[in-house]
Amino acid sequence: MKKTIDISLAGILFHVEEDAYYKLKKYLKSVRNSLGNTPDADEVMNEIEARIAELLLEKQAHPQQVINFQNVDEIIGIMGQPEDYEEEAEPVNNTYAKVKKSLFRDFDNSVIGGVAAGLAHYIGMDITLMRLLFVILFFATHGSFILIYLLLWIVVPKAKTASDKLKMKGESVNVDNITEQVSAEESHKKKIKIAEKVEDTTHEFGNVIIKIIGLLLAFISGVLLLGLILSAASLLPFANMNLMIDQMPVFQDLNISFGWVSAMLLILIGFPVALLFLLGIKMLFPNTKSLNKNVFIVGGTIWLLSLAVLVAKTSALMTYKNTDTKLVSVRKNWDIASDTLFLSTQNFMDTYNDDIITDNRIYYKFYPSEDEKFQLIVEKVAEGKNQINARKNARNIAFEYRFDSIQNKLVFNDLISYPNDNFIVERKLYVKIYIPKGKYLKIMENYTGMGDFSRCQPPFILRNQDGKILCDGKKYTYRNKEEVININGNKVRLKIGDKGVDIYSTDDKNKVARIKIDEHGVVIKAHDNRDSVGVEINENGIKIKNTKNEK
Repeated sequence: MKKTIDISLAGILFHVEEDAYYKLKKYLKSVRNSLGNTPDADEVMNEIEARIAELLLEKQAHPQQVINFQNVDEIIGIMGQPEDYEEEAEPVNNTYAKVKKSLFRDFDNSVIGGVAAGLAHYIGMDITLMRLLFVILFFATHGSFILIYLLLWIVVPKAKTASDKLKMKGESVNVDNITEQVSAEESHKKKIKIAEKVEDTTHEFGNVIIKIIGLLLAFISGVLLLGLILSAASLLPFANMNLMIDQMPVFQDLNISFGWVSAMLLILIGFPVALLFLLGIKMLFPNTKSLNKNVFIVGGTIWLLSLAVLVAKTSALMTYKNTDTKLVSVRKNWDIASDTLFLSTQNFMDTYNDDIITDNRIYYKFYPSEDEKFQLIVEKVAEGKNQINARKNARNIAFEYRFDSIQNKLVFNDLISYPNDNFIVERKLYVKIYIPKGKYLKIMENYTGMGDFSRCQPPFILRNQDGKILCDGKKYTYRNKEEVININGNKVRLKIGDKGVDIYSTDDKNKVARIKIDEHGVVIKAHDNRDSVGVEINENGIKIKNTKNEK
């Protein structure tokens, strides 16, 4: 059994065997004697003690482990012996003679923060070349490299002690090198003090920025977190409704309840928001005690499981949207005596059922008829997980219309309805009306449809003119497709719009002419790559303008 002594070295408590204690005490005394009365002796001793404490910590497997004689002997071998050390130490296997380089900021050779100088030492590059590389990267990245520099400035520690500076250069941290390093620093004291003032000011500014960012993070994430909690609490009274939703085929096929989907969504959004809130609090109050890492491990595991389940179920949900089908539910013909058919929309539904979904995805299409009768075709379109399911969903679309043969009036319901069992399935309805040549379709004021002539404001008249549907309102609005015709063996493309008829060459896609006819007369403009001709015919006569287009 050996007696142990508690010592404090560089502010750290160690338990040392008695013989090891006296050997270490004798060594430190001899080192102090070798320094004599030099001005920096105290600073050198502080550095040496800090280095010995660092080596002792490496020897310990846990804080309560006792330092023995062999440990002290190995450390003395690493640190080196002063000339007046009275006891000749035995040779030791010096495993710490070569020190692996560590990355620090070299503040002694700094221009701004010592990042470039520190990296140059670590890589083994000339400091000037490293600074030149930083300048090149700054311009090559259009200034964004400064963000990387600031990040390195914050993350990479400054080489404060002589031991840090020796490690930065990859030199052995022993008595001789520490003494030499401390002596060399005397010539840099003035520069270091000025640079440290700059860094202190910069760090104070950085701390203010960090606290502002922390405040914003804590506030925004806190509001989001509170909103999520209140949303979850507000859904509790609708638990019965959730059970009704669970009876829908979409959730029965997915084998998951609506409540579980809501819970996983809450976890998926809430956990990252909670982490941001904690990060903001930590940035505001750095001394705040952090949560146990097990909380993050458990929370992260639950979050990943929720994400995996939702991704898998969402993929399965998309099977409801991988097939669509089209059904023609109505095909009617009317041979009316009058030349005008009137069209309007209104809501036929007097009451609404919770089991029914309604929407206004009704699209009206107007075409020229090839016979003398007005024709109506109603197409129902729906998605499904297969053709049979899609057809079922299409058949379940309810749509009403009424025809008054006395007033020649068509009235359509402005809503479609369908069961809410598969609410994720998209459904829509197309109403196609064919207009005979020489007859008119008058759209009334209460028309709320969408489709080809949505630009025409009710009331307006649609008419079949030479196989094209013309919207006759305040403006002439042609909505027919572009057509390609032959003129003297050359193909041209016609595009009809508000400003007239534009004629394009199908070869080079260039516009070659425009013809406009209105109440002011006729305007014809034709041009090629070099020449442009304009002809205007009105009550004042004929005016021709010819210009040269220089390339």
